[in-house]
Amino acid sequence: MGIGKSKYFVKNLTACFILLFGSLIINGQDTIKVNSTKNSIYLDFATLKFIGMSSINYERTIFLSEHFKMLGNTGLGGWYLTSITKWYYGYSLPLCLNSLIGKNNNYLEFDLGMRYTYFGERSDKDLSPFFPILNLGYRYQRSNGKGMIFRSFVGTSGFGIGLGKSF
Repeated sequence: MGIGKSKYFVKNLTACFILLFGSLIINGQDTIKVNSTKNSIYLDFATLKFIGMSSINYERTIFLSEHFKMLGNTGLGGWYLTSITKWYYGYSLPLCLNSLIGKNNNYLEFDLGMRYTYFGERSDKDLSPFFPILNLGYRYQRSNGKGMIFRSFVGTSGFGIGLGKSF
């Protein structure tokens, strides 16, 4: 993906996030429960033979109803991608929306977003710095949102797990 296409992709993705956040704030503000936590921090690790990532993430509840949660997520971490002849690695900044569907402690989770990557010295500079985040997984989190978070997922970064805490 060229520089022009990357800028076009980022611009459109940013516009979608702004429109989505705006509509959720306007339409869903009165559904947030007072006794539910709104913030969480967790560690993610994922790998699949030639690719992988790890990150520490901050997550904030945007929309909350009885069976659905929308969460904004950002973090800081690292990633790697290998092939037969090349090795790519660097720092990364994930930005995504997490949707949780379920009730009580068990949720089906969908993550959609992008990962901006910084390439290390030995990495190939011709790669686009943007990688998609598309994950499908399971999340255990108490219904009031407090306490431990456990997540397992599969997606563009491989198979992964996450552990964290809500506050």
